[in-house]
Amino acid sequence: MGTAVGLAHVIGVVIALWTFNGRAGGSFWHGMPPMLMLISPEWLIASVGKALLWEVTLVVWLVGGRPSSPWGIRENSRSGRITRLSHAERAARDRAAARTT
Repeated sequence: MGTAVGLAHVIGVVIALWTFNGRAGGSFWHGMPPMLMLISPEWLIASVGKALLWEVTLVVWLVGGRPSSPWGIRENSRSGRITRLSHAERAARDRAAARTT
């Protein structure tokens, strides 16, 4: 039983990292290139930490009303570096996402 719980946690970590990548603006299907991870160390460290404690992260996200990710790629970014967006940038990204769905 312990093995099953441990395996479920490891699978959850992988799924959490995949989801954080998609929510930050990366592709759900193609993943984030390693170079982009290296130029976005703040996002990488925060995401790995949240993924390791994905159960807590999920509860906090659900209790908080499922807010959009504060991380993303700025619209005028030439490098594609993921950074924390301002409230205005997040609102613009959320409006653009709502128009496409």
